[in-house]
Amino acid sequence: MILILIGIINTIWFFNKNSISQEDFFNNAVKTSYHRSYDGIVKRKYYQKEGGRNTIVIEKNGFETHFDYVYEKSYLYEFIEIGDTLIKRNRNNSIVIKRAELDTTINLKFENLKGAELYSEKNEFLNN
Repeated sequence: MILILIGIINTIWFFNKNSISQEDFFNNAVKTSYHRSYDGIVKRKYYQKEGGRNTIVIEKNGFETHFDYVYEKSYLYEFIEIGDTLIKRNRNNSIVIKRAELDTTINLKFENLKGAELYSEKNEFLNN
């Protein structure tokens, strides 16, 4: 009986510790994005086999920046087109997308991260 009780306590402790680390991972990803900035014209998009990531390449003043939106649903990658201008400012988790017939702002939601629906409400860096 004591062994069963110890097993239950260890299981609860393990899952509680695991959920805290997932929240920390979520918060760190959001904070890192919040403090990142970039702007440029989308020159190409490709699938990077290592890590299985859809990658976007933007260029500004002859310099290329490669990045992905791995924490977002794939429709963001699909929505962004070659020739779009992407603007992401420091201290913000929104992206301005400009193209000939469209100017829009998209708030990053980090929906691909486990527990996003729970952790996003308390995260100070998200524009809810």
